[in-house]
Amino acid sequence: MRSKRNQIGWAVFFTLSAALIIPGCSGKEKGAAASDPQGAKQMTLKLIRYEHPSQALKQDTPVLKEIAKKTGVKLQVEGVPQSNYNEKKQVLIGTNNIPDIILVDQNDINQYAKTGIFLNISDYLDQAPNLRKRLADNPETKKLLIDGKLYGFPITAQNQLSAGKAPMIRTDLLKKLNLKTPATYDELYQVLKKLKEAYPDTTPWTARGMGSFLDALAFGMGGGYGIYFDPDVKGGSYVYGTSKPAFKETLAYLNKLYSEKLLDPDFAVNTQQKWAEKLSTGKGLFYFDNNTFAVNYNQALQQQNKEAMLDLIPYLSNSQGKVRGFAYPKAGWVSELYAVSSKVKDPAAVVKLYDWLYSDEGMQAANFGVLGETYELAGGKPKMLASILDKYKTAADPARAMLSELGTGYLSLAPHVDETPIIQVSNPDLVRWGEQIDKDLGSKFRAPSLKPPFTNEENEKIKQISSKLSQITADILKFIMGVKPLSEFDAFAKALNDNGATELENIYNAAQARVQK
Repeated sequence: MRSKRNQIGWAVFFTLSAALIIPGCSGKEKGAAASDPQGAKQMTLKLIRYEHPSQALKQDTPVLKEIAKKTGVKLQVEGVPQSNYNEKKQVLIGTNNIPDIILVDQNDINQYAKTGIFLNISDYLDQAPNLRKRLADNPETKKLLIDGKLYGFPITAQNQLSAGKAPMIRTDLLKKLNLKTPATYDELYQVLKKLKEAYPDTTPWTARGMGSFLDALAFGMGGGYGIYFDPDVKGGSYVYGTSKPAFKETLAYLNKLYSEKLLDPDFAVNTQQKWAEKLSTGKGLFYFDNNTFAVNYNQALQQQNKEAMLDLIPYLSNSQGKVRGFAYPKAGWVSELYAVSSKVKDPAAVVKLYDWLYSDEGMQAANFGVLGETYELAGGKPKMLASILDKYKTAADPARAMLSELGTGYLSLAPHVDETPIIQVSNPDLVRWGEQIDKDLGSKFRAPSLKPPFTNEENEKIKQISSKLSQITADILKFIMGVKPLSEFDAFAKALNDNGATELENIYNAAQARVQK
């Protein structure tokens, strides 16, 4: 029987009493809603999602068998190559022919929820205590609501490795040249000069396109690039950084690096492959981008020089004496949801399945496999068995090989992801860097996982404004390369504001304010 939950405000997600959370009857996982295999209704559900090239989706995995054993639900998981998943997804949605469960994103929900194609999960929230708890723990999910209703199961997470666009430099060369680790942007400039003097055939700072680092650099220097969320403005606001005075300082800095050949002359046109080659062969000595890439570059460098090391250094202090780092959001997958077809035969049973997957017991099954066979509980916390880790340690990508065969994790079907298995097999540098980012930045400097939800009218206006601004922002490259003098920046900023930059800020902040009510 359906509830009247949809008539109750979103506040119910965040005002749950402990009495509403059903404790696990098994006694194994405190706070988890226990399964009841004997009383479970046997059913088969078809699930479709994209298949990532690094983690193949397989059938008859330990996870699928465990889900069937614990819940009575047999999941038939169909993977579509990631490269053309969006195309197939749009065809299925457009023809109202989606399977029982389909992986969608925030844009799909915004565009199609009101057509009635997706099940309104809010009607069943009184039957889903574990889901309610995950939602309460992840307030960003409020941005997924359409007229106060939830139309899918968001992908939430715990125990994730932190990462971000961060300063990565050849620390072995700093040591060799007796150079102090730079702590400010001015000191970084001086260090890059010394590296260029010592190694004239290198391009000290290299990048894989302008957009790959400009947001992080501009943010670190006290401003931003494009429309972004700034925690230091009015207690947290969206700002169009490209038109602000702080962006001129960023352009001046890059122009100085470019003119002195400290910035890769091909920084704007480098492909990922060319950029990786430069860092892997010692032609590039610094980058400001995803820190995790350095693991592979170091492996290549150390085949020739065991001391070679691209290492994370602390985020740099800007001219105002502040440190602002650009970390990726935790639970960044929350923009993706498992939506259920409104035509599914037993919607309450599907909600019950997902509520179990959000429980501690279900989370462990979806991320670790089978207790005693693939993982154990150490101090009450799940850990992959050493025998399982050993089985995959010689694979080219041990983590993905293991997760693929077991059917576990984010790229399989887990709606609440735990990255402990990946952490257990990760390069120690990756773990160390993640811990340093957490220590240096905490939770303040993390971009929101989701944009605020816009109305149809706002979306149309955003497209119109963005089209106008993109024509003007083409001059950014000219400023950096010195083709356009920085004396013209004020006119450039005025043109941006005259063509909608300020209006864009207002649209974003108005939408954000609606979420916070």
